[in-house]
Amino acid sequence: MGDDVNARRGCGLWAVGCGLLLIAGCDNLPWSKATDRNPQAALTTAQSAITPAKPQALPGDVLATVNRVAISKQDLELRLQELKALTESTGQTWSPLTSEQLGEVLDELINTELMSQDAVARGLDRSLDVAQRWEYLRRGFFAQEWLRWHQERLSVQPEEVDQYYEDNKAGFRVPARLRLRQLVVASEDQAKRALSQLHGGTTDFANLAQQISLGPTAASGGELPSWVMRAHEKAFLYGSEAEGAAAGVMSLDPALEAAAFAIDQVNGLSSYVKGADNQYHIFQLVERQEERLREKQAVWDDVKNFLSLQKLRAAIEELQGKTTVERFTDRLEGVVQ
Repeated sequence: MGDDVNARRGCGLWAVGCGLLLIAGCDNLPWSKATDRNPQAALTTAQSAITPAKPQALPGDVLATVNRVAISKQDLELRLQELKALTESTGQTWSPLTSEQLGEVLDELINTELMSQDAVARGLDRSLDVAQRWEYLRRGFFAQEWLRWHQERLSVQPEEVDQYYEDNKAGFRVPARLRLRQLVVASEDQAKRALSQLHGGTTDFANLAQQISLGPTAASGGELPSWVMRAHEKAFLYGSEAEGAAAGVMSLDPALEAAAFAIDQVNGLSSYVKGADNQYHIFQLVERQEERLREKQAVWDDVKNFLSLQKLRAAIEELQGKTTVERFTDRLEGVVQ
């Protein structure tokens, strides 16, 4: 299974889906002079004919009024949701606020409404710059609501996860990997002498590596810092060298790989082999993890997220099929960065 259908990467792909939602609109804006010539040209592709009306708060839900504009319990709850998400995004635990702290949040909402009313009174809402930023925020807001609406409806059923897992088991295979010590010397004669000492039991591998190895891990007894996986299997499992390194996995050049994976028991030794660096390498096997299949339950959430993303992409493609989009890429050169 290729990278595009690797369910192990499903987790976190919703950010990609959100980025796909911003579909290009036309250049005319509601406040432009084009409105006088062609009212329909003033609408962007996502423009609503009206701004949603402010919902009426029930009298018992009104926590404060600012020039007769109500601040409701629902306003406070939305602000608390924002604060909770912000707190948890920093790795902290959200705790319910005290009555005093709730009062402070209410004061913040009152001040926000005061500033908002004063901004409108000063005519800031009629500024072209403000209107452009408002249109940008409005487009993103409705795109997020579209995403929320689809997430609630494009549900993934358990049998879909089961079927995907059964059809793509190769993608959930975890290849064999090794923990190794490595001893590196400059000449074949040195390699022969080192291997003879190791086989003769006159020294152990870690001590000899500390004494004579030219490798970067000599000080730690030659132990490589990462698991070693066959290069082609690592390339299949991880999209890049950086991703493999982040997972604590590395690979060796072909000759060294063959020697390392030929060791058949823990603490066993490879023969010496000349590497691509023209130096001679000897390996000792510290630990081997055999190939295994990840259990369905361990990947369930990843698969579910991946299938949800597939359905979202299909919904976006359906929209694209019904939409006429014109791109004027030659104008990108004038974009201020």
